[in-house]
Amino acid sequence: MTKRCLFLAALTPLLTSCVPWTVRPIGKTDASSESGPSVSDPAAYVESLWASKLVPSIVGSATSARVLLDAIAASPDGAGEKYGRRESGGAWQFRVKGEGHAIELDTHSRNGLLLLDLAPYDGRADVSIQIGPVLRGTALRDATGLIRFTDFVNQIQFADVANELNKRVLAKVLAPVGLSAAKGKTVSFAGAFTLEGAGEPLIRGVVPVSLAVEGTP
Repeated sequence: MTKRCLFLAALTPLLTSCVPWTVRPIGKTDASSESGPSVSDPAAYVESLWASKLVPSIVGSATSARVLLDAIAASPDGAGEKYGRRESGGAWQFRVKGEGHAIELDTHSRNGLLLLDLAPYDGRADVSIQIGPVLRGTALRDATGLIRFTDFVNQIQFADVANELNKRVLAKVLAPVGLSAAKGKTVSFAGAFTLEGAGEPLIRGVVPVSLAVEGTP
């Protein structure tokens, strides 16, 4: 019995040093296993790419509103394949820019809209631009491909960034513009929108990254 105990005592260190698996507490993972960076401050994340990447990307790749309007009228999917982008199974996202006459300022809901008539002018709305105070959708996040879901740890972070982009539009793009006096004036814009299917105007719900009203600073 004594020899057997001595043998087992000598063998134990060898066995414990060769365990072919690793034990980790349930619910914990290595930081390296996460799919993307942790965005604890969405405002700082948006600040880091707004002026340097996002706005130049939208303005630089935007399609003329008149060209896009005619393309969507002819074939929404055809317009999407040529001018837009979408994730698998998602709606078409477009970047658009142009100018038009402001024919109405619709503030009946908190999702206010500025309605524009594009040349050749016929007095009908061809484009609606979201002016708040509530901005809907995730077009700015999704339209360029610069911000991807796989860059984030979870859906909450992804949604927080979309909300922060809309907040930035309200503060930096819309607040400085004299929209109350926009009706009847020429408005130039660039932004992004999600194609929502049937309805008028065909280009509607644009979230602007730039907006200027004739005769205002």
